[in-house]
Formats: sequence, structure tokens, C-alpha cells
Amino acid sequence: MTSDAPASTSSPPRDPAEINKLVTEQDDQSFYHHPSWSERWSHPEFVGHFPSIWLKAPWLEQTKRSPTRFLYPSLWPLAMDRLAKIMNYSIDSDLHAEIRWKEPEDEEPDADAERLVKETHKDVIFSDKQFWDGASIEQVRHHYAEYLRASKDRGAGRFEGCLFIDERSLKSIVASPDPQPWLKGKRPKQPIRPWGFVGMIDGRYPENRYEPGYTGYMRVEILSLWSLYDELRFKHMQELCPSVPDGLIPFYDSGTGKAQDEEGNFFPTAADRTPRLF
Repeated sequence: MTSDAPASTSSPPRDPAEINKLVTEQDDQSFYHHPSWSERWSHPEFVGHFPSIWLKAPWLEQTKRSPTRFLYPSLWPLAMDRLAKIMNYSIDSDLHAEIRWKEPEDEEPDADAERLVKETHKDVIFSDKQFWDGASIEQVRHHYAEYLRASKDRGAGRFEGCLFIDERSLKSIVASPDPQPWLKGKRPKQPIRPWGFVGMIDGRYPENRYEPGYTGYMRVEILSLWSLYDELRFKHMQELCPSVPDGLIPFYDSGTGKAQDEEGNFFPTAADRTPRLF
């Protein structure tokens, strides 16, 4: 058999170990380019805020299917990035309130304190799939109790609770709006979309339980996480947890609190967060 095609030329083989040394982007939360590939990996449906689009896709609810479980972790980096942005926005709230209400003769507020808090904030994240996929609140509570016993630092507010991000809260975070920048101390108009939530597990439950009906668990609006941390320096979580009817989940929002069902729907409640006397 003859052919008019030009003879193929091939590059000399490269040592795989040497190629692997050139990999600098590989991790569990992002796509990467291996040096052996002729061009960077890409796909039109994996650009920008693609997980936000996935939230509307019917297949995302079909979590028993292997392809869905394969793609689902791609939501995690976006959720963590949005959570960090919203936390920083909340930290700046007091600063911008001072800017807005200061008198002309007052000095400009110094933003170094906010800057230092944002730069030194770091989360302790437990996310190993082998242990935490499908874990219950009680399993996380047990692990957290062991973590507290092993920790030498139980400073006020720092270890009062453990955040719990399950499938529902992960979706709610991804669906949250990006916080808009402050303009000369004025709070920007936010989108109508609601802020997402995370769960919070009381690190001192049940040892400090002193009220019937308290379960040591509540949901927290992500925009209110910074104010919750501030309040936990002086109060236990039980004092801040809204009182809600049986069957509903307490929801902390920096105000009077709300009640939610499992799906995240709100219900009216007469919950209050005034100091309780015993």
C-alpha cells in the first residue's frame, strides 16, 4: 500500500517524571493544564459562574446518578469564594456606617482594623469526602466535640460553634448575590435574591443546655456571620438562637430571628432574642 501523505514526524519521548515536575496548578478544587497536553483544557460550560447556571438544571437534583456526583464538587470553590466576599463585606459594615454618619469636623475613620481582620481570617475546613459525604448533624457534633477537647484554645467566641454546610446550604450560598461595593459610606442596593445560609452546631451542647426545646443547632444567614461571631464573645449560642415552633429550624439573622423548614422556606414566628433570665 502506498500513500501520498507526508511521512509523520514524532517528537522524542519525554520522561514522565520530568513532565510532572512542571505541573504547578493541580489541586482538588480547580481544573489544570498538564504540560503533556498541546493546549489548555477548556469547555464552554465550565467558564465564569457556571455553577450558578447549574442550579437551574434538572440534573443537579438527581444526586444518585454518578455523573451528577462527579460534577457536584465543582460548586464548592464558588461557594467558598462567595462566602469569603460576603464575610468581608460584613466586616466593613461598621466602618462604612461611621463614614456615612461622621460630622464634617471628624477625622476619617481608620480602616486598618478591618483590613487586619480580613487579612488574618482563616477557616478550618473539614471536607474529606470519605468521612463527610452524607454525614449527619450528630456525627459532625461528635467530631467537633473531639476537636474541642484536643484544642488548647477555647477563647470566647472562637470555638462556640461549628459551621455545617450540607447540600441545601451549599446551593443557597451559590445562589446568593455578590455583595455590591459601598459608595462613600452608603449601603448599595442589593439584588432581590435572598442571602444563603449555613448550619451552626453548638460546640457546648448538651453540657450547657438550660432551655427545653433547644437542640444545639440553627441556621445562620451568611450576611450575619460576622455579627454572630461578635455576639458569641459575650453570649452562648443558646441565648442567640431564636425560639421556633416544633418541626421548624431556628434561623439567625442578626435581628429577631426567623423559622425555616428543611427546604429553606420561611414561616412567621414570635421568636425573640432578648436576654433570658434563669
